[in-house]
Amino acid sequence: MVLDPQQSALAAVARRFAGRIPGAMPLGRLVRRLLDPGLREIDRLRRHEATRILQPFPDTFEERYPQLFDALAERLRHVPEPRILSFGCSSGAEVRSLRRRLPQARIVGLDLNRRMIAQARAADPDPRSDYRLADAPLPGEAFDAVLAMAVLRHGVLEADRPASCAAVLPFARFAETIARLDRHVAPGGWLALYHAHFRFRDTPVALHYAADPLRMSDHAPQTLLYGPDDRLLVGAVEPAVLFRKNAAAQDG
Repeated sequence: MVLDPQQSALAAVARRFAGRIPGAMPLGRLVRRLLDPGLREIDRLRRHEATRILQPFPDTFEERYPQLFDALAERLRHVPEPRILSFGCSSGAEVRSLRRRLPQARIVGLDLNRRMIAQARAADPDPRSDYRLADAPLPGEAFDAVLAMAVLRHGVLEADRPASCAAVLPFARFAETIARLDRHVAPGGWLALYHAHFRFRDTPVALHYAADPLRMSDHAPQTLLYGPDDRLLVGAVEPAVLFRKNAAAQDG
């Protein structure tokens, strides 16, 4: 976070106050949330978009999944203008990483974080990149590849590893989101899913897909996984990250 001089002075006062008075530390955190526009936006999402957001934190960086991006570019090399969806695009780092490999692609980035969408648009003036403040594509839109990377998860599950995910992010929400995304994957298209707390194979739409043999050696297999009953799957491992839709599958 970058603060202007006045904000920095207020933050310093808050820190000194919190350090000298027992129980005042929560006040310091409150002041930081009030001063940090990024944290304010996260608070807004939690208060007003709780039924629509999955992972509230927009952490990302350039070239986060290079092996996956390379693999998708190879699989889409014969498509003149591939249509790609970055679901939960944050600041657009994923879109820009794909753009380097697929310069002719038409890429849609979706996110409910207003600051992240503004940053993505500012950083990527390419007219073939379309950043939208939304949680779903337009009706009838179809994509050759849909990516949902580090979206279908929650930091509380990572930190606490509870026996049940029901109170934080139930399996039903995962399955509903996957079903919604499936409607926008063109027959023969690709779905990329990683850093999720659930297995794609456990969803009804998985019957229409085949797991690609790609394994990302630069990332560990997914291990903190929950089943359809919301219970922790002890010892479960999910190495698959890329799935191809049956060419004969009907969308919807």
